[in-house]
Amino acid sequence: MKFATITTAILALGAMTAPMALAQGSTATTNLKVATVNVKELYTLYYKRFDTETVLQKQLADIKKDIANREDKLRELQEEAKKIIDKNDGSLSDSARAKLQTEFNAKQNEFRALEQELKDFVQRRNVAFRELRNREMRLLMEDVQNAVNSVAEKSSADIVMDSGALSPQPEIGIGTPVFPYLKKSFDITPEVLKQLNAGAPKGFDPQAELKRLYGDAGAPATPAEVPTK
Repeated sequence: MKFATITTAILALGAMTAPMALAQGSTATTNLKVATVNVKELYTLYYKRFDTETVLQKQLADIKKDIANREDKLRELQEEAKKIIDKNDGSLSDSARAKLQTEFNAKQNEFRALEQELKDFVQRRNVAFRELRNREMRLLMEDVQNAVNSVAEKSSADIVMDSGALSPQPEIGIGTPVFPYLKKSFDITPEVLKQLNAGAPKGFDPQAELKRLYGDAGAPATPAEVPTK
């Protein structure tokens, strides 16, 4: 394992012996071994993440199905209200028109109640799903962090930099690398990933799993969420 070495010089000056210290050039040096790792890549290709993502996608699909069913019911109520309006013509008596108006008002009230219920449902499920997703992501990231720590300690690294870290740049609308250049020979990502996936099922292929979950588009830039009404 190769590392970058950073040398820091600290000039030790004593209040009573400053001239002597300066004259002798007294220094203390510290050598730091630096490694790099791509945290996003580790998370993306961690085998447990695919199991978690499969469960989350199924839950999200169930929520979307429930929303679609409720929306279908709203459309049915709209159609029923329209049919009531179509029955109203000049040949009807006042009592008949009053009856239709009562039916229409009841249908409208039912529609508004169901519409509000749908909005509340979406909000509740969105909050619950986001909390579940974030909790699962934290657990996965703990595994990633532990693997990084383990490999770094075995390799006697003092500092591990995230080679995939980005710095937000609002002025240009994109993120730029925090570290514009990091020597590839200091990258320990392959070793960390190997440790992370040591318990993966036989034949596990992260690229095949990415395609299974996301198709040819690859992993999405942002996690999926419940549709907002």
